[in-house]
Amino acid sequence: MNAFFKVVVWFAAAFVGFFLWNATPDFRPLVAWALATAFLAYVLSTIVEVTVKRLIWDELLELRGRLEVLDRKVTAILKEALEQRHLR
Repeated sequence: MNAFFKVVVWFAAAFVGFFLWNATPDFRPLVAWALATAFLAYVLSTIVEVTVKRLIWDELLELRGRLEVLDRKVTAILKEALEQRHLR
């Protein structure tokens, strides 16, 4: 749904830009800069989004490894406590 929304917004921006380009030739440099700036902002936001997702994924993998170690330790402690209780 998010990708569909992005495509619709870009088509709308292209249509408005094309209309302004043909309707107001005096503002062509302004329209060109606005479209170039919008495209650059989109590319930069995509780069930031991918980078943040990668960093979060790395952190989650590290936390998962720590949780597995902690789980093994807790399991060993509980098994030992259960064995000591059965010995009584």
